[in-house]
Amino acid sequence: MKIGIIRIDRMGDMILTLPIIQSIKSIDSSIKIHVFASSRNVQVIQSFKYIDRIFNINDENKLNKEKYDLILNISPGWKSFFLCLFSKASIKGNIIFLSRYKKKYYSKLLFLIFSKIFFQKTLIINRIKRFNNNQSIHCTEMMFKLLDKCGVAYEKNLLIENFLPKFKVIDSEKKICMVHLSARWINNYYIESDFLNLILKLQNKFNLALTTDDTTKEKFNLIFKRYPIINNYQFDHFKTLNEVVIFENLNFKNWTQIIHSSNLVITPECGLIHVAAACKIPSKIIYNANNKPNMMYKEYTPLKSKHERFLFNDKNLNSLLTQSL
Repeated sequence: MKIGIIRIDRMGDMILTLPIIQSIKSIDSSIKIHVFASSRNVQVIQSFKYIDRIFNINDENKLNKEKYDLILNISPGWKSFFLCLFSKASIKGNIIFLSRYKKKYYSKLLFLIFSKIFFQKTLIINRIKRFNNNQSIHCTEMMFKLLDKCGVAYEKNLLIENFLPKFKVIDSEKKICMVHLSARWINNYYIESDFLNLILKLQNKFNLALTTDDTTKEKFNLIFKRYPIINNYQFDHFKTLNEVVIFENLNFKNWTQIIHSSNLVITPECGLIHVAAACKIPSKIIYNANNKPNMMYKEYTPLKSKHERFLFNDKNLNSLLTQSL
């Protein structure tokens, strides 16, 4: 049997998909599993041994050249939908998450119509209804439901094997805390001066590795003026962390070495929480208070990880983040 899985969206979504791949392989290792991924997600999964072949959809679309017994579209959006639609597969399966926002409840109407016509198996998840009824809406659990609907046997296991290689350990006299400089830090409840105060509090116990993404410089002008910066080239020669260092736009391989070297990760809700979970590093996660935080947590809870959750509108957030350290 050969199964194709389309997962071309975010890094965290890809990691939450890995348990279903491992669970299928655990019951029958002869099943071939191909994954179609974005360039970023190719880096995430290239060492995951349960995947037989990875296609980077940004380099070349080879989907039409492959024949599958089953192909599953797990990503939202039209691109993944049409990749699945025009594939050479005996059975095409699709999962549709209805919007968690009431005003956009009918935004998936066209997906529903096309799925009914062109897909043999479609699983529809009404997130609002399931959440209000205290039923699971977790992404991974819903993907297992899609496997059930498609008749795929598996040995369910949410604990994925450690698949992110550790090849470098950063030395530090203190413990290391990694803080991700996402633009999500800066909002109606939290500004850059609050963040600087948090850095000072954390320095009592930790040396700090501040990692960036494409949104960082838009929001953290003071931070970039205050602390030294290490880029990818310099990282190859970097050995010891002292006080506070910004690691600017590291590639995925180097970024994961920062995570592996850390004792704690602090970040707004993003894909990092799932990478930290995969590396078995505890995390403190701050959620957007205005974006259905309880629903977001239930849908994207990091699997089998030690973590705490907070809201940006929590009173004395910095104190909450630094207590019991």
